[in-house]
Amino acid sequence: MFNSILLAELARRMGSRVLIVTDNYEGEGTLMNIVGDLVALNETEGYGNETTTVNIPVGAINFVRILSTTV
Repeated sequence: MFNSILLAELARRMGSRVLIVTDNYEGEGTLMNIVGDLVALNETEGYGNETTTVNIPVGAINFVRILSTTV
């Protein structure tokens, strides 16, 4: 039940900068997409425009911090 509530809240926050933490991952980036039970996070690496998309299973997420939202 909690997974569906988390997915619904993250869907409302699409395009926001977030911090997502699991047991073995900590990443900051833009929340890009949700497909099934996977959350896609677009991480920006360094000072350039290089980005990496990371797919995170919602069941593995320990917490999410919303860093900023889009208008």
